[in-house]
Amino acid sequence: MITGEDNKSKGFGFVSYEDSTHAEAACNDLDGKEIEGKPIYVGRAQKKAERTAELKKKFDALKMERMTRYQGI
Repeated sequence: MITGEDNKSKGFGFVSYEDSTHAEAACNDLDGKEIEGKPIYVGRAQKKAERTAELKKKFDALKMERMTRYQGI
């Protein structure tokens, strides 16, 4: 867990695995689980550009789906 200067949690942390299959299993098993009543996101670490590209692709697909669904209404 990452803490700030005030020793309070910043709400995120990192874990390294030697075996990629164990890392993938952790992502699949823990993503969306709740800790202290809050859902957590568990995923592979990504560079900012990689994450931005992934989010853009996701939101573009969502936008196209909405346009298709409401076309002609």
